[in-house]
Amino acid sequence: MKVLIGGVDFSGAKTVPNDTWLVTGFLESDGLHIKSVKNTGSHALAKELDHLKELSCIAMDFPFSMPIEFLKFLARKLEKDEFQEWQQAAEPLVFMSFEQFKQYVDEYEIVALRYTDSKSLRVAKSPLNTGNPSMIQMTFYGMRMLATLNPEKYAVLPFQEDKRGNVGTSVIECYPRELLYILSLPDSGYKMKDKKNHDKAHAVRKEIIDGLLHLRDAHGQKYEDCPRLHIDNAMKGALLASDHTIDALVACYGAALYHSKPKLFNDPWDSDNENMLLEGWIYAPRNLMPAKEEAKLTVKAKK
Repeated sequence: MKVLIGGVDFSGAKTVPNDTWLVTGFLESDGLHIKSVKNTGSHALAKELDHLKELSCIAMDFPFSMPIEFLKFLARKLEKDEFQEWQQAAEPLVFMSFEQFKQYVDEYEIVALRYTDSKSLRVAKSPLNTGNPSMIQMTFYGMRMLATLNPEKYAVLPFQEDKRGNVGTSVIECYPRELLYILSLPDSGYKMKDKKNHDKAHAVRKEIIDGLLHLRDAHGQKYEDCPRLHIDNAMKGALLASDHTIDALVACYGAALYHSKPKLFNDPWDSDNENMLLEGWIYAPRNLMPAKEEAKLTVKAKK
């Protein structure tokens, strides 16, 4: 049985179209077969997803929500009661300009982390990172897009009931650096800062793709639960083109792994932190690592 899987690298850039990339593939008995690499632009992503009628699971690379204290602040500014569920926090953004939202962020001043950001091995950046305006834009436009998805088809996790195994699409937040790190693959160096490091960045992207293609062969039993990745040469060339396509590929692979082996992932319900129902959750296969190894990586990652 073939299962359609997707991954998105989402751009918060105001330009239309922007570098929002969608990678899709079929998860089959012998692994994940990548079938499409497409720049949809953030403005057309939701419409593109609606055309994928059989899409079962998709991972997206942007914060699905914001820190709990900022959400309380935002509710006060909007003269609303404290948000009790994620949809209540996301819907006002649909009717708000980015400039207005940015004013609230600037007024709040605190660059806080969500609980899930602080627990990631590669310590994720705050959705309100004023030092990186594109992060704020990505969070704002990403949440707006999620808020418009049809709840009868999509389940945005962990806020809504998982649709895996049922008709519909489960949507999870992915942090590609985290997944690459867990899989012992390069999690930096593949983004081209300028033309001078083009060859170096391209070489790292190739190392990432080759590492995913030969993951089980290279590491044996450790990654035996990870699906084999299948990419033809033409598709490989398209994926090597930029860091955006790499992040979308990694997100797609993460979605395939979550769909096939959810028990490998850190479960938000085990976190003993009820804020995750408003703040969201980064889904990562932390259970691929023995506890001792994870402890060592945690120390190393936070240096």
